[in-house]
Amino acid sequence: MSSEGEDKAADWSGALQGAISEAGDEEDPSGIDVVSSGGLSGAGASAGSESDNGELPYVVLLHAAARTVQSGEITVEEFIEGIGKLDAIADNALKIYAIPAVKNDLPGKLTDYQNSIVSALEVELHNLKKGLALMLTYPESKAVGDLESGLKIAVASLNASNEIKKKADAEKAAILQREQDEKAVRAQKAAEADSD
Repeated sequence: MSSEGEDKAADWSGALQGAISEAGDEEDPSGIDVVSSGGLSGAGASAGSESDNGELPYVVLLHAAARTVQSGEITVEEFIEGIGKLDAIADNALKIYAIPAVKNDLPGKLTDYQNSIVSALEVELHNLKKGLALMLTYPESKAVGDLESGLKIAVASLNASNEIKKKADAEKAAILQREQDEKAVRAQKAAEADSD
């Protein structure tokens, strides 16, 4: 890959994330960081933070929502509002994949591995929506099985997204290291040429 190609590839994660964050800002002022080691950020949790038991912030909130709607600690309306906000954030994140520059241009600028990371994230966003949709059937159906199944799917997608972010971070670090190594070699060659 050329240096220019590597520069573009190094920015892919940030560019995609920035666009996702912008989309999330419309529904949730705290934004969304679907590819951060903290999973989805917001709701009083700092990005990258985990709960005391190591769970991602939105995983904790989903478990709490499922538990408290069943016990009556929160109203059905509060449950729908909370899960609906997360669903809207996922919708906005998925809109990024429909942008022509992301859908058509970005894949050609990335390696196969980088494209697999981007595609895997899209799959997990769809899985998150699937899980949330199942959870949102609970207020009307009162089917605890659907609530629990939806919760399991949504939690699995958030955890998988967290693993994808780790891969993306490692790939970005490797690209940056290669760029630094290439610059050091060029600087060494330039210094040697100057001394001749």
